[in-house]
Amino acid sequence: MSDIGKIVRVALREVWPHEASGLTTWLENNIDVVNDIIDLELTNAERERAVGDFNVDLTAEDRNGNLVVIENQLGKSDHDHLGKILTYLSNINARAAIWIVADPRAEHVKAVSWINESNLAAFYLLRLEAIKIGDSEPAPLLTLIAGPSDESRRVGETKKELSERHVLREKWWTQLLDEARKRTKLHAKISPGRNNWVGTGAGKS
Repeated sequence: MSDIGKIVRVALREVWPHEASGLTTWLENNIDVVNDIIDLELTNAERERAVGDFNVDLTAEDRNGNLVVIENQLGKSDHDHLGKILTYLSNINARAAIWIVADPRAEHVKAVSWINESNLAAFYLLRLEAIKIGDSEPAPLLTLIAGPSDESRRVGETKKELSERHVLREKWWTQLLDEARKRTKLHAKISPGRNNWVGTGAGKS
């Protein structure tokens, strides 16, 4: 049996010393590596699209011609990049966003999952690593950390239904308690809530 090579991870800065001129430029010319991970069939990648005073790292088009925002980060995910992505999404009416980072923080994974549950846009969070086998050239390794799914959409719809139900309950209790206070002091200290019941003391232990 022939020997089997061992995967070795390479520091990203050794492969792409600079985020903009290195990683982003490489992705523009190799957008197919993203297509291997998520089913968007991205084409027409373009760097530095202007959005007001900002520039998007990359934009591309999906199979239906919809704009997709791509933001790259060679370090840990941070609030600055997340805020930029949300700004780009809302200003150029993109249908999807892809955030490629070396080290996704747990808080940002949760934030991306929440956005997908809200169904405002399709948001993909990918971890980027560089690997090689033996003396081979380094190669990118992308892993999907969070993204839209049927399950996330169902969770979002359930949360929305519960939220609407709670608002209606609170409105109903507010109106009922207002009428009750006109007739008795028994409910004077009760505040309307979002449960399907309210309670008060009878004045006796």
